Amino acid sequence: MTEKHYIREGLANMWKGKEGVGGKLYLSSEMLHHKPHAINFQREETYLPLTDISKVERERSRLLGLPLINNGLKVTTHEGHEVRYVVNKAGEWVDAIERAAAEAKKQIVI
Repeated sequence: MTEKHYIREGLANMWKGKEGVGGKLYLSSEMLHHKPHAINFQREETYLPLTDISKVERERSRLLGLPLINNGLKVTTHEGHEVRYVVNKAGEWVDAIERAAAEAKKQIVI
């Protein structure tokens, strides 16, 4: 997928277990894609189809279990799987993901 197809992109850490995997988060009309930096121990790219998303919300990043900055995203799938990211302008990401997911769901033909 080329950059011109992205609705939004930015730096993001994706939580995989207790590790924050640094990289870039891309939002297209079809999916949310996290691409880790090459220097990370965990380098597997993650793709989340927008039609699988049931809920997107902001949350506070934590340090040693204590809530700090309200720059986190929690994306929940219809199956109850939660994916967490730390991003800049989390509120704008929530709005963009919700709009794109709603549009993607309209495109499903039953």
